[in-house]
Amino acid sequence: MLPWLMWGIATLYFLFDFINQVIPAALGPELRIAFKADAATFGLISSCYFYSYALLQIPIGLTVDRFGPRRPLAMAAIVAGTGCLLFSLSDSPVTASITRMLVGAGAAFSFVSFVSCLKLAANWFPANRFATLVGLTNIIGMIGAISGEGPIAALGEKLGWQETLWIIAAVGWSLALIIFVLVRDQPANAINKPAGVTQAIWPDLRYLLAQRDAWLAGIYAATINTSFIAFGALWGANFVHTAFGVNYVQATSITSLIFVGAIPGSFFFGWLADKIQRFKLPMLIGSGGGLLSMMVLLYVPALPLWAVSGLLFALGFFCCGNVITYAYNATIGRHSAEGVSLGFTNTWLIGGSALFQPLIGWLLDQHSAANSNSHISTFTLAGFQFALTSIVICLLIAFIAALFIKESYQKTPQSRT
Repeated sequence: MLPWLMWGIATLYFLFDFINQVIPAALGPELRIAFKADAATFGLISSCYFYSYALLQIPIGLTVDRFGPRRPLAMAAIVAGTGCLLFSLSDSPVTASITRMLVGAGAAFSFVSFVSCLKLAANWFPANRFATLVGLTNIIGMIGAISGEGPIAALGEKLGWQETLWIIAAVGWSLALIIFVLVRDQPANAINKPAGVTQAIWPDLRYLLAQRDAWLAGIYAATINTSFIAFGALWGANFVHTAFGVNYVQATSITSLIFVGAIPGSFFFGWLADKIQRFKLPMLIGSGGGLLSMMVLLYVPALPLWAVSGLLFALGFFCCGNVITYAYNATIGRHSAEGVSLGFTNTWLIGGSALFQPLIGWLLDQHSAANSNSHISTFTLAGFQFALTSIVICLLIAFIAALFIKESYQKTPQSRT
């Protein structure tokens, strides 16, 4: 049971990360009013979280490889909790962007939680469970995203957005204490101890960067993940609210179905890759299914709410093909350098897809500016169809990248040199 305890505590913090990730979507109307932000500015405020995170992912992966996941993970919780508190005190787009970036820097060490979870999995479990544990870890994150949309939107309406963020900050600090007291990097009898030195860092990184397929996997991760970061974590609730005439709290609950679908999807794609011992086919199924779901949701008129719900569920399910990229890059990187591979993949997955948050906001502003001078409730269905076509294009690119990637499942972590 000890391996499951180590992994379980780390994934609790990963759940907390996903709550932080979807806060702008859950509290969107209140935040746009408080910061007097148009769509492009609000998209930039939200995406600052992911930019600082993305820039620090590879250094954090190196840190986890050399010094173990426990200490960075505990520090992550402290920084992220403090960032939430400071974000709640912001009163302008500039201070909101800076403090959101601080939350993201905490998320870089707080998003080390995902790298840490997988590094703990690599340390505590046999290699033939790794892809499955990637999927299970992602499930926990999806639960965090679900609890971070509808319920936090309702809590924000009841208590106010600042008070809601104070509660979230307190949760982060509490998790820091739990991690510090209970988590251990690896079994006491493990052979490979954290090195505590950095002489092998750059060779590990250079080796990975020289792999053509690592870049293709990164492109796949960035483009397929726009469905979660750009749509699910920010603009999806506004789209559902505008296109289908439901109130905003109900729209956030409906949109969270993308993360509900990601729960079985995360497990399915990790399990499928391990079962058939192939990465390429699950990646093609994921990107192809996500592309079809997004096109129907966006372009088929007058869909009933039950169909919208089903399509959002399917979109989340299929786009969990992104979990394969973690295991894929771990197999083509060097042995005992999983943190480098995971950090590289996470940089693409989050940083690349986050670029589309402000881009979609800017496209919405271009289409909606003539309709109203107000920053709130100026969006139209036609504007969303125009702006969200960028996600359709991304999913097509993901499918093409999967077509060109080479199979690598047979290179298990134990056999790499």
